Amino acid sequence: MQDKWWFSSYSCLAAALLKLLKKSLRIEAFNQPQTEPVVYAFWHRNLMYSALLRAGDKIAVMASVSKDGELISGPLEKLGYRVVRGSSSKRGSEALKELVDLADSYSLGITPDGPRGPLGKVHKGVFALALLTGLPLIAVHIDAQSEWVFNSWDRFRFPKPFTKVRAFYSDPIYVKTREDIPLAIEQYRSFLEQKEKENLWP
Repeated sequence: MQDKWWFSSYSCLAAALLKLLKKSLRIEAFNQPQTEPVVYAFWHRNLMYSALLRAGDKIAVMASVSKDGELISGPLEKLGYRVVRGSSSKRGSEALKELVDLADSYSLGITPDGPRGPLGKVHKGVFALALLTGLPLIAVHIDAQSEWVFNSWDRFRFPKPFTKVRAFYSDPIYVKTREDIPLAIEQYRSFLEQKEKENLWP
């Protein structure tokens, strides 16, 4: 009972602080899809930015069943996300099925290099998800003018209060057959690599 109370209190406090942080940010979004649901794909290191930018939107996300995943899932739910627990190493097929079932009414948010990396390595699960759901995949790139970068495997990024943040969304990437997956991966990488080259703040 005490653990449940602690987790609920932690989740509420963390979500409240994140909402305050979001209010301080100066956010611009470019080419954000006007029609949903879609599958959003972004690097694991951008998880905090993605959570802040789309808080309150109808999006289902996956969090691992580890202790870290537990600490993430609570605040995400308080921010309005539908959280499915699982990863490539544990409860992966069950989580994938849950996401497919939710795809009729929710957009889906996935990290192709998560939850353990290595950094920037594309796992095919997100593209298989696009194939199974029939939803277009949207790559997401995020720039920030001022941030903290943690010494973790993913070089996790956290925005400093009052900074400027820009989110760029790719055009839809379609995965209609398994043969489309290699091209979809290349389109995903190409979009992110191009945006990273353009990451120049005045």
